[in-house]
Parts: sequence; structure tokens; C-alpha cells
Amino acid sequence: MDKDYNHRVLKTINENKLSDQPVQEKKRRRKCHGNRKVQRFRKKCRARGMKPHNIERKIKKRFGDSRTNQPTSIVNNNDSIDHRPKTIITLNQSIKKTSIKRKREPVRSLSQFSISQPEPKKVKKKQGLIQTSVPNPDKVYRVASYLKRLPRLLIQALGRQLDRPLKTKSEHKFIYSRLKLLDLQFCLNTHHSLWQSYFNLGYEQHQWPDHLYKITKTNEPHSCQKFIQEYLTHIQQQLEQCSTQLNLQATTCPEKLTINLVDHHLKEYICSQQKRFTRKIHHQLKRFKDELHEKRLYHILFDNNLTSDQKEAINRLIHLRETELQIRKELLLLEQRILSKLLPSNFDKLDTLIASDFYTPVLEDQYSLNYKLKRSKILQETKRTWLDILMESYDVKMKECNRQYQEELTQLELDISKHQQHHHDARVLCRTVQVYIKHRTIQIKKDTFQQMNNFHGKLSRRRQRSKKAKQTIGVSPEVILNVNDHSLAMIGHEYLSRHGNYIRPNRTALRSYKERVKIVQEQHEIMINQMILRLSEKCHINAKSNIFKQFSERLQACLMRHYMAPLPFIEHVRAQRDLQTMKLIRRKLEKNQLLLRETDKGGNLYVAHVNEFEEKAIEYRMKAGAYEELSSSPIEEILSKVTRLLNDRHAKPNQISPQQYKKMIPSRLTVELAYMYYNPKTHKNPITLRPIMNTIHAATTGISRFLDQSNRPLFDMHAQPRPIIDGGHLLRQLEQYVRNGHLKPTTLFCTADITKLYTMLPQVESLKILKEFLLEHHYEKVQGIPIGII
Repeated sequence: MDKDYNHRVLKTINENKLSDQPVQEKKRRRKCHGNRKVQRFRKKCRARGMKPHNIERKIKKRFGDSRTNQPTSIVNNNDSIDHRPKTIITLNQSIKKTSIKRKREPVRSLSQFSISQPEPKKVKKKQGLIQTSVPNPDKVYRVASYLKRLPRLLIQALGRQLDRPLKTKSEHKFIYSRLKLLDLQFCLNTHHSLWQSYFNLGYEQHQWPDHLYKITKTNEPHSCQKFIQEYLTHIQQQLEQCSTQLNLQATTCPEKLTINLVDHHLKEYICSQQKRFTRKIHHQLKRFKDELHEKRLYHILFDNNLTSDQKEAINRLIHLRETELQIRKELLLLEQRILSKLLPSNFDKLDTLIASDFYTPVLEDQYSLNYKLKRSKILQETKRTWLDILMESYDVKMKECNRQYQEELTQLELDISKHQQHHHDARVLCRTVQVYIKHRTIQIKKDTFQQMNNFHGKLSRRRQRSKKAKQTIGVSPEVILNVNDHSLAMIGHEYLSRHGNYIRPNRTALRSYKERVKIVQEQHEIMINQMILRLSEKCHINAKSNIFKQFSERLQACLMRHYMAPLPFIEHVRAQRDLQTMKLIRRKLEKNQLLLRETDKGGNLYVAHVNEFEEKAIEYRMKAGAYEELSSSPIEEILSKVTRLLNDRHAKPNQISPQQYKKMIPSRLTVELAYMYYNPKTHKNPITLRPIMNTIHAATTGISRFLDQSNRPLFDMHAQPRPIIDGGHLLRQLEQYVRNGHLKPTTLFCTADITKLYTMLPQVESLKILKEFLLEHHYEKVQGIPIGII
């Protein structure tokens, strides 16, 4: 009894202890209050320096109508395009919106928790799809991205496409719904042509795509043929249903719209928006043809009497080639990371070694800015050195694989020649092996480049969302902001750091139809005037001839086609965003009195205060002592002197011919005063300025250009050895120097740099040297002009 009693007491005590101990719950996911899309948009606006009331007005304008009155799509937005047969949602289908908001669970005490919780029941999702007799049904139609945008922006773009504004709500509703139906018809027709091509090629060669065998779960070609026939019938039924809906909708067309003209413009707009989808369908068909060709080459190669050693050698060759292509793929992935400005994580560790908060003054002055610029320059140069080493290692690996491949190929050719009785058969078999391996190589390269496009898009989106990636210093040329304005740094750093490989969208598509017509007329007039001058001088063709009129008409038609072609919707949105960013940067520069200049070397941009440029320019002029700032423009005086001089020389006989006079006389309509501007030398410490004289439209430019064209051929002919023109010419000269046997271990290369000579060439001394050169080589006249006149 005592033992039982003690046992019961211990058991109750243990149970009480267990009940008093807190039960470890699983950490719940942090709930997101509000719309994440709106929160991300608000965060971007704050980063751009916008005020709160402007942000709220912009959010209301952008998301207010779309969250409540957004029209339901014809099909589900989560559709995906696949090789497999797919089912289409009917047009008269109404998808019932269900709330996805998670319900709050009631708060429970600790005693209500049990150690073994029962698994919650899975709620079956209601399928809003119509099932068909096609096996493994899936969805064919995927709503295009341009149809998911705000209807207001889409209606504006369609108005430009139709060359008339859409004002009434009935027109908006009709155009929007008709565009969806035509887009559905376009996608169905494209899919139908793809599967019809599958059927024709497979029926001719009795081979079918590999993914069809996976769908049918059989290796019988007859089952694949039957499957494609049923699927084509299924798509044809959907096309007939879509055509019926289009005919019914055509009866509700507003009176001010012409149905045939509307359909023509909408189809053109759909073709321009669905270029990516069309390219994807063509890629699938091309891939199927390549698969058939590869199977045919495989049968041709391995149907020959090959030994087991020869088959193993062929497999080793294929493995070596695939290994080399894998290394090349890794190199291409690294290049895509460099282009996307998202380097591997190993490179980002270098930023922590040279921390940005190592020197943080109380007030951000010029010393702090210089420290930040120096730090970024050191990090950038170090990362570039690491990249050079890494890319050189990839190059070494690829060369080693290629060397092994050539050795294996040579050994295989010798083995084949030994086992084949006829030399012709051995040569044909070796060529077949090379053709098969080359085809495999081309296929792997195509797949790699397709993956590169997807990888580049993923990296771009990742960088756009990551705040840390935007703050990390990369290896690409970036804009240098020598200012304390943080709002400009947040707004303009990403946009101004885009270098030459960034293709800006066509901003003329944002203008109205009349403005674009005016631009086309201006461009056409400029080109035609240039052609009239050149054709009359070179080809002696009259501007009133029929062939010139035909050329003018074709040129105008070509310009109209390119300027009036609609942009894809994504490109249109990107053009608007870039235009707004550019205007905002321009306002920031004007408000804060900042100056934007291209650097002397490096290909990047430099932003600094106007006072900094003025101080350095004054310092340069004081050191040079050759320039002074003018208070008034002497353009009229210079123009009259040059014109009077040329008129006097032209009036006298045997001095200047009429053709030479036309080349040198300045035009009063285009002449401008020569001026000086400066580009910063950011590669030097401290940053200095390089002066540049702009004399393109100066009054003396015609004389300078004519004298250069007359005297330079004489100098190149008599100057031996010829002077070095550029870096490429220097390399060719060094190669010739090595071939001649002059390069030795004791050879010294000397370079010289003349400081403060640029833009300050002594003119009187230069003319004296030119005169001595011409007299030394017995030239009294150059193109009929005496030396004294020159």
C-alpha cells in the first residue's frame, strides 16, 4: 500500500511539473500588415527623396483604382507555357474571388496544448478549369504581362496605336475586352502552328519529341501520334470558340470605331508585345529539329562497326568537350554577374576589410569626401585584380581541356585508320565523329546562352530588390559623386552608373503622333539635304531625277515605320521611368548648382559643385598664363577678318581656286565662338582638370581642315620612320621590331610627357617649321597655293 501510494504521489508531482513547464511553440512567421507591393513602392519613393504627401498621392494614383476596380482577366495569371498539352479556360468563365486573408486563431492556455497535435485537414482548392479529354491537361494560355498593367496606361498606349484618343467608357471597355480576345486568338494560333509542325516532322521521320514520350508514358510512336492529333483537335475547338466570341462582340462595336481598322491595329500591337512569346515558340520548334538531327547523326555513327575502345574514346571526347563547355559556362556566369553589378559573395568580403566607418568626422567636409573616393578607388582596383586572376585561371583550365581533347582525337584517328581496310572509309568515319561532337557542342552552347538570358534577368531583379547590393562597390565604372547631397546619391547613382552596354528605350514613342510626324519630317529634310550635297559632288546625280525622288519616298516611309512602331509595354514603362529619373536628376543639379562632366579616362561621370570647377579652372589659367576670360563675344570681329582675308586671296589670280574658297569660307548661319571646357582627371590624386578647346564650328575651322588635308599626306610620305599614331600602331611596330631581331634583354624603352603643352601649341614656331619642311623637300606650292599664302 505504501509503495502504491508513494508511486501515485510521485506521478502526480511529475505531472504537475510537466504542466508547469512552458511548452515550446514553433516560431510563427512574421505577419505582413498591408500590401507588400505598396510598401516596396513607398520605400523606393522615400529613397528618391520624395515628401510623404507626394508619396501618398502617387500611391493613390497608381494603386487606388487597381486594387478595387481592376477588371478580371479572361484566364488565370499563374499560367505557364510548357511543351506539354494544355487546357484553356473558357471565355465566359467567371472566377469567384476568395479571400486569402488568414484568420486569427483564439488564444489558448498551456494546458490546452497537447504534445501530439493532430495534423490539420487539407482544404481542397476549387478548380475553375474545364477538363478535357486530352491526357495530362494543363493550361495553354498565359496572360501577357502588358495585359496585367493598369488599364489606364494600356488605354493610352492603344490610343496612340489607333491614332485617335479613346474618350468614352464604352470605347475603353470594348477595346480592352477585344484586345484580350485577340491576344488569346494569337496565342492559340501560334500553339497550333507549333504542334502542327511537331506532327508533320514526326510523321515524316517517325520520331517524336522526348517530352511527348514522358507525357504518354510509353515508347510507342503510334501513341504519340494519336496524342498530338487529339491535342490539335482540342486547340481547334478553342479557336472556334474564340472566333465565335469575337463575332458576337463585333456587334457591340461603338459607332465611332471601324471594326476592321480596330482589329488591324490591335493585331499589330499584339505582335509587337508578344515578340518574346513568339521567339520562345520558334526556339521550341528549332530544338525539336535539332533533336531529330542529333538522333540521326547518332545512328549513323554508332551503326558502324566500332570497337569497344573506339566507343570509349568517343565518349571520352564528348566528356572533355562537355567539361570545357562547363568551364566556359562558369566564366559566362561570372561575366553576367559583372554586367549585372552583383559579384560573388567572396568579393563582398573585401568591403569589410576597409570599413567605411573607419574615419567618420562630425561634419561631412571635403576631407571625408576625399576619403570615401579614395576608399572606393582602392576597393575597385583590388577587385579588378582578383577578377583578372580568376578569369586567367578559367582560361588555363579551358586550354588544358582543349589540349587533352586534341590528343584524344589524334589517337582515335590513328586507331580508326588501323582497323579500317580502306583509307576513304576511315576518313569518312573520322569526319562523322567530328560532325557529331560539333553538333553536341553547338547544342550545349545554345542551351548555355538561353540560361544566360534567364540568369541575367534573375540577377537584375535581385539587385533591384537588394539594398546591400546597391551599396557594394563593384568593378564597373561608376559615377563619382563629389557632393554631400544624399538624395542625389540615392536617385542618380544607379542611373548615371549605366555605361555603354545599356540600351536606352526609344523616348520618341512617348510623344504624340503629331510630334513624331514633325520629328520624321525634320530628320528626312536633314538627310535629304546631306544627300543632295554629296551626290552632286561625288556622283553628279541631279536632285530632280526620278531615282532621287524614289529614294526620298522610301527614306520617308522607312523613318515613319521606325518612329511609329509601338514599343513593347515593358519598354514603354521603362522609357517613362528613365525620363522621369532624368528630369529629377536635372532638377537636382540645377537646384544645388552641380555640374555633370565625363571623366578624362575611365568612361564614367563626375558630379561636383560649380564652384569647385571654377576654382580649378582659374588655377589652371593662372599657371598657364595663355588664356583670359572675355567679357563680350568677339565673334563678329573674327568672322569679318576671316571672310575679308579669304575674299582678298580669292580675288587675286593664282592664289586660291573657287573650290578651295568654298571649302574654307565660314558660314554665318553655323559659325560659333570657340570656347574652353574641362574634363576632370579622376585617376589622379588630387583630381585635376584637362582643358579642351571646342573649335568645331569656329570661323577658322574650314581653313584648318583644308590645310591638314593638304599637308598631312606630304608629311606621312617624307617622315621616315613614320610616327606612332595610336596603341595598335605601336604594337605592330614592336612586333616588326622583334621580327627584325632588335629586341634584346638590354633594350630600354623611354617615354616622355610634355606638361602644359595641350591647347598651347606655339603657332608662330609651328608655321616656321612647316615652311622649312616644305622648302627642304622642294615644294613651292601645295595644291596650287604658294607657301607664302599658306
